[in-house]
Amino acid sequence: MDEHRVWPLPYSGLPAILNSVALVLLTFALIAAVTRVETYFLVLFLTGIAMNLVASGRRVVIRDRCVVLEYGFPKPVLRYVVRDVTEVFDINELSRGRLVKYFKALLVPFVMVMILPLAYIVAKGAYPNPAYVPLMVIPVAMGAFLILYMMFTAPSYRKFLRRAAAVTATVSTSVMAFMVGYFYRDVYGRSIFSNPADAAVGIAGIMILVLLAAAIALFAGRNHVVILVDAEGRYYAVGTAGTEAAREFMSMVLNVMRESREGSEDGDDA
Repeated sequence: MDEHRVWPLPYSGLPAILNSVALVLLTFALIAAVTRVETYFLVLFLTGIAMNLVASGRRVVIRDRCVVLEYGFPKPVLRYVVRDVTEVFDINELSRGRLVKYFKALLVPFVMVMILPLAYIVAKGAYPNPAYVPLMVIPVAMGAFLILYMMFTAPSYRKFLRRAAAVTATVSTSVMAFMVGYFYRDVYGRSIFSNPADAAVGIAGIMILVLLAAAIALFAGRNHVVILVDAEGRYYAVGTAGTEAAREFMSMVLNVMRESREGSEDGDDA
């Protein structure tokens, strides 16, 4: 099994907690950048990135009748040993497959990152520099896309998500650019390009939105998610690079399940 075609997803256990906290911290870092509080930005940003690296899926190893999920980059830091696998399935192949059914807790950080920028504007009682609006929209768009991905995972839903991402990419490069330029002139009485720093921030924010939409569309279109269920009813998620990789991985897990059952029967006979 090619380890680059199969990797653990941070949807359960400590990796899920670290990844969720990292998303929230990175959103706070973005708000700190908008408010130009450099010290808080660096601390929050670096901490969030470190947590993301620890929670990132490294590789999946099948040995000793169990599936080992390793997390951490560049070297594994966390390991989860999944024993007594009772069920394995590719959720992308289910007619009504929805990740949210198995990992409901992940919705909490996704909703939080959508709300935080709006809560900041309401709490401050003033709008940020128009050049920074695209940056503020990034967590809102990311949270919305992730919620859609969790709720719509089946093949028919993935087509909708890819189209929504494509529309968002188009809108972000046209409408967002127009709005930023219009409101900047309305607030400051001059073109945004009169201030190279603000223009660079605005363009960077719009480009990040485009890249985010493209990344989600690519992930939703090609990659599959295989769900493992152990004897205690706990769910684990493994990402695979396409249908063939998912089938190959599930075949290996089914062999593990068969060997585990045969081992248990041999133990009972003894």
